[in-house]
Amino acid sequence: EAASVMRLIRSLPRLPLDASTRRIQPGPPASWALAVGARPFCNFQAAPLGAAPSRSRSEHDYGNVQDAHQASQALDLEQLQRDTLPSPAQLKMLFLASALPFVGFGFLDNFLMILCGEAIDNTFCVAFNFSTMAAAAIGNTISDAAGIFSGGAVERLARRAGVEEPEMTTEQRNHKTTKVWQYSGQLVGIVIGCTLGCCPLLWMDPNEGARQRREKEREEVFESVITKVQQLLQGEAVGLLLFDQERGELVASHQSSNLPKSFKWKATEGFIGHVANTGQFVNIADIKDEMLYKPSLHDNFLDTGITVQSILCMPVFKDGKVHGVVTVINKMGNSVAFSQKDEDVLSAICSHISVALADEKQSFQEVIDMCEQSMKTSGSPEYSTSAASQRMATLFVPALEGIRNVLGAEATTLMLLDQSSQELYTEVIDGPLPPHRTPVGVGVAGQAVASGQLMNVEVKDHASGWFVAARHKNYQGSGLDVRSELVVPLFDTSRKCLGAIKCINKSGGAAFREEDVKYVSEVAHHIGMMLEGPDAGLRRVLALSRQRMQEKNVLQGTLGQGAVLCNLEKAEYLPSRSEASNRRFSIDPYVTFSIVRGDPLEGGPGVQQRLMRARNKDRKAAIRRFAKSGTILEDANPSWNETIAVALPQKYRDVPVEDLWVYVLLWDYDSLQADDLVGQTAFPLLDVQAGKLRQVTPHKLAPIPGQKDLYNLEHARIWVSVSPFEGNEEDDA
Repeated sequence: EAASVMRLIRSLPRLPLDASTRRIQPGPPASWALAVGARPFCNFQAAPLGAAPSRSRSEHDYGNVQDAHQASQALDLEQLQRDTLPSPAQLKMLFLASALPFVGFGFLDNFLMILCGEAIDNTFCVAFNFSTMAAAAIGNTISDAAGIFSGGAVERLARRAGVEEPEMTTEQRNHKTTKVWQYSGQLVGIVIGCTLGCCPLLWMDPNEGARQRREKEREEVFESVITKVQQLLQGEAVGLLLFDQERGELVASHQSSNLPKSFKWKATEGFIGHVANTGQFVNIADIKDEMLYKPSLHDNFLDTGITVQSILCMPVFKDGKVHGVVTVINKMGNSVAFSQKDEDVLSAICSHISVALADEKQSFQEVIDMCEQSMKTSGSPEYSTSAASQRMATLFVPALEGIRNVLGAEATTLMLLDQSSQELYTEVIDGPLPPHRTPVGVGVAGQAVASGQLMNVEVKDHASGWFVAARHKNYQGSGLDVRSELVVPLFDTSRKCLGAIKCINKSGGAAFREEDVKYVSEVAHHIGMMLEGPDAGLRRVLALSRQRMQEKNVLQGTLGQGAVLCNLEKAEYLPSRSEASNRRFSIDPYVTFSIVRGDPLEGGPGVQQRLMRARNKDRKAAIRRFAKSGTILEDANPSWNETIAVALPQKYRDVPVEDLWVYVLLWDYDSLQADDLVGQTAFPLLDVQAGKLRQVTPHKLAPIPGQKDLYNLEHARIWVSVSPFEGNEEDDA
């Protein structure tokens, strides 16, 4: 029966629908009555007894028809929705057609943005100091503008490849599922395109822009350096040359206006090459007196018409090596030579240049190390004298000429010590000898400096081994055959060797006489003071005063209570130096006395370093804490017979006497380096004041902590007595 109703419904006209409720409007058309009356389609049974009055046949038929049409309308809406939904094939094609244009757009957008942004960052941003973000913004604008014009082209290429949107009805295009597939395709396409567009990052240098900015900053710094150095040092010409290690030459990166741009200089030529190879600065007042002077290089410097007279060259370090040289030519103004202050100024500037040349990846400690290396740059001993020192050097010439005339020698030289290479070099020469260098310990001069003793030898002393035919025949290629030689070392206030005066060949073939030795020794004393500096005289006066303070008659009115008198008689069986030492086998002993708090023999390692610092500090004190004996050269059984007074330090005046000790130290004198500490002993001050040490007796020496195997002190003894100083009594000790 239901099937019959459905067939009837489908054959009937459509019922009008209410647009708002989508329900069938009430009241069937009149034509329906004919249809219903002409074709009965329902069988109705009589209502049971007692039931409510039933509806009329026409009413019943109309209700059934209305319900049937509502069901039909629902089926039609469902069918319409099925007809509106695109097929899976349509959705896939829509996804692909939506993705491909966005792949192209995303690729071009990122590709052009990166390329253009990088180019702008390396050019305009460097030139006009724009930021990297500004370069990115400009590059993005260019890529977006290109994307507008390239979008249609990408779609046309996709259509030629057979990829285009499928045909759809309006309902299908507006369907929710269609929009989801379309937007998903665009999203996937733009992600893939942007990812592919990042490919320039594979070959681009991300640090190029920062590197070019640093390079520009360096250029600005270096240009200002040239100008400032020329103003501060009053130089006629200034150049900054960087070292090309592969080609072995220096190339000027910046220079003053009167020098050619980017000129090159061989690393083996002149003073500039000397600084590049040695790492030591050069300061010359008159280069024509030096070995490295070449008229072809210096009389018309780089064809500029500049004649080089004075020059100051300072190395620039990078990674611990010489990376460049700053050269200042010809001091202008009232002075004709660069001063020591000019050296300090240029050294500080070179340290800043080293920092500017440093890589950003270098740590702060590395930068500090470079600055420290630049500030500690030492002068090349042959070519590093300031104007004052060079004026002093000019005074040495007549002094040596006077020595040669007085002694009747064929040649005299002033040789100074190069501490870095441990060589003697000729500072001033009077006679036919050429400039030369001699290692310490080699030859007569080298042996005299190594031992700290003067040497006076002649041809009769060949048996002593000083004469070597290969060395002394045609000496240094001068044509002289050495027959006699006198070498007197030069010392500073602390008896460290500065060099030597060498005199060769006494006239008449005889050896140098005793009065010759005395005369040269006196001259050496004054030259040593000149070499030590302007305050050397004051230091020597202070040393003399301290020495006098050790004498009893001076102490009587100076030190007061608490001082002690030490009678140093002799020592026996002192140890020898190790065979590895380049000095002579026997030590050069001397003894120091001091009053300390606590037993000093209980100290740990590092005693020598602490004592050396204390002695250096003690040199500045009015009253020395350390009293020192004389030095006996090369003697394992020295005899002093000295009475030495030792003051009680002011800070120990209120310390209980049982806490104080008299500290005795045995040292080995070294004319070139720091003295070595050999052995030690100590006495309680309480025993001294009790008179237990008044008699001279031998005392065993204890080894220094940390160097027990360095010296063999098993049989070594020192003969000494210690007694309290009585200020009101006269002592004949």
